[in-house]
Amino acid sequence: MGQYYRPILGDEYGLNCKVYDRTVDGEYTLAKLLEHSWWRNPFVNAFSENLYEEPGRVCWVGDYADEPEDFCFSNCSAFYVPCYRAIWGDKVKLQTILSTGFTLDEKFLVNYDMKEYVDLEEYKKLSVDKHGWVIHPLPLLTAVGNDRGGGDFHEGNTGYENVGMWAWHLITIADKVPKGFSKFLLVFKEDA
Repeated sequence: MGQYYRPILGDEYGLNCKVYDRTVDGEYTLAKLLEHSWWRNPFVNAFSENLYEEPGRVCWVGDYADEPEDFCFSNCSAFYVPCYRAIWGDKVKLQTILSTGFTLDEKFLVNYDMKEYVDLEEYKKLSVDKHGWVIHPLPLLTAVGNDRGGGDFHEGNTGYENVGMWAWHLITIADKVPKGFSKFLLVFKEDA
């Protein structure tokens, strides 16, 4: 069966969290990870704008990620860490979003907890598949529960070992790289 995903966004401490339902401009965005995690997907791009020059904590949480250890994030400096019920519970108030035209073009994805960055232009060139499609790196880098359902980014694909490694880290999308940060060479590509 397919696993559905919802992103959660918190402030630099992990507080003031908002959970998004993947609706953009009133239209439903498909829920499986690789149904919506594409470079120009309107929902993912509009969500990403929340991080533009404004650091926040992000997890892209699957509905099969219901084990306590799923929310033990490595190298994470957050004060508060969400749990499954905070994203998939019955009383979660879901946020919608409006499209903005925001893209990752000529920007950097920056991780303050790890003091590293991804050059998104370089990422795009290295990650384009044979059909001209590019996977949006944010949902995969912050995914929780990947490889438990259909539509996930499965083992054997390029970059699989990097899925979820930035979950709930302090991340921003920036025009410039902060001084002293190291480049993280990232590629996500479906090989099948």
